[in-house]
Amino acid sequence: MRIASDFPLTVSETFTATREQIVLPGGTSYLIRRDDYPNPICIWNYHPEWEIHFIPDANGFAYVGDYIGPFKPGHLVLAGTNLPHNWITPGAPPLPGRDVVLQFDADALMSVRAICPEFEVLHRLKPMAERGIEIIGAQAHEIGVRILELHAAKNGNGLGLFLEILNAIEAAPQKRLLASEHFISVYNQLSDRRHRRIDQAIQIMQSNPGAQMHEVAEQVGLGASAFSRAFRRLTGMNFSDYSRSVRVWRARTLLSESEMPITDICFEAGFNNLSNFNRYFRMETGLTPRAYRKAASIRAKSVIAPQSQHGTRP
Repeated sequence: MRIASDFPLTVSETFTATREQIVLPGGTSYLIRRDDYPNPICIWNYHPEWEIHFIPDANGFAYVGDYIGPFKPGHLVLAGTNLPHNWITPGAPPLPGRDVVLQFDADALMSVRAICPEFEVLHRLKPMAERGIEIIGAQAHEIGVRILELHAAKNGNGLGLFLEILNAIEAAPQKRLLASEHFISVYNQLSDRRHRRIDQAIQIMQSNPGAQMHEVAEQVGLGASAFSRAFRRLTGMNFSDYSRSVRVWRARTLLSESEMPITDICFEAGFNNLSNFNRYFRMETGLTPRAYRKAASIRAKSVIAPQSQHGTRP
């Protein structure tokens, strides 16, 4: 497919991810591993196998289909067949073992439910898995503990734990679907090279929140108009809205995790004046930067204080 900037996209065109080749170990129903970040395979990718992705101790952005959102420690997602996904921690130093990845051929497991009816749970999960399921609340942590136990188990000795994880995901009372129905209905693998360029652009924006669209487009080798169209098709957002979200996310992190003055945070996050920073921050969060920092401080103290006073839960 040509990439020239004068090659327009039609309404039906979408962008394709890189297919990850997965080889399940012989004699097992799943593959589980722990990946460092960054990693050559940590890219916008898809594969026929289902994937349960757990991030115990890092922050960043999750991309699942056309969904984009921040993730925090304890983030847990189930992605179904060929659903493109990626998790990025912008500006971070190398993070050993950031991701715990559990992959399995759900179609093959569903086909043997006559002799192993426990895998019927996959049939019940399938409609949701097509769009990606994020587990929210205490259940995400509890399931994450089981995933870490499965990772520590010897090959072939974790099937019962694997089934526990699947059933716990189905039973979790707090979960949400990520990719939109529209994305699932139109997504196909058409333009691999262009898709990789947009993925590169996203990473540039996250490492440099103040980057302008023409600068990012030039760095990835696309004309501004072609880049703008491609970016919206992939992310579901225009460049300016996405850029603003990245900058506000960076500011939220600095407000809650540092003592940096708010004026300095404004410029560090990529805003060029304090008035715009205050206005956009309030649009995104419902709070002023000062109120957000105060709320974050109160929450941190409320988490620490009971533990220090009582040692254990009542």
